[in-house]
Amino acid sequence: MKIRIWCAAQPREAELSADQVVTQVVPLLQQCQDSAEIAVCPLEAPIAIAPQPQILDYSLTHWAPLAPDLWQQCQSLTALVSQWGIRTGTGGLYQLPLAQTAKGTLFGEIMGCLEGTWQLPIHASDRQRQTLYALGRRLLDHVQAPVGCYFLQFGWQGEVIFERLWPFPTVAALASIGVQTPDWLTAHYQCLRGIPLRDVRIPARDTVPRLE
Repeated sequence: MKIRIWCAAQPREAELSADQVVTQVVPLLQQCQDSAEIAVCPLEAPIAIAPQPQILDYSLTHWAPLAPDLWQQCQSLTALVSQWGIRTGTGGLYQLPLAQTAKGTLFGEIMGCLEGTWQLPIHASDRQRQTLYALGRRLLDHVQAPVGCYFLQFGWQGEVIFERLWPFPTVAALASIGVQTPDWLTAHYQCLRGIPLRDVRIPARDTVPRLE
């Protein structure tokens, strides 16, 4: 089996760079399937992916969308979310990972960019969680999300401020490596391969930052 990892040669702020893919993602996928041939494919421009037998396409960039219509929908969600009565904005320092599996949606722990570094978990109250989970479900339902991991980027000022929905693991996912089982990059692989993803686990910590 061959795995093609698509990434941007000049990544956006939320996308993994080619170097990060080589040093962080490739070793994880080799652990998942040690016999796989893994090719890292940096892109300078958008490309249409043609699915091929025995090749798993693992996209980490908007330039190689596995479902072009899905990416276009994700880019145009701001106006829709505003119609739902939810605030929108930019500069969101939090992301909520969502794994869309064949069995339904699995919610991860909130991740936050604190002092320039992505961390998890971020503690949230039940009310905050339910607000975010409801928004996440609504977004995935609207785009008819295929299996895979999605990252909901948002801010919080007494209420959720929606920024965007990324249809692949963002650079924030690196913070889950060695902390969460499975990490979000491995979880994305499991979703794409149809391997059951029943839970994600993070060891208990004494001190956890709060969503605020």
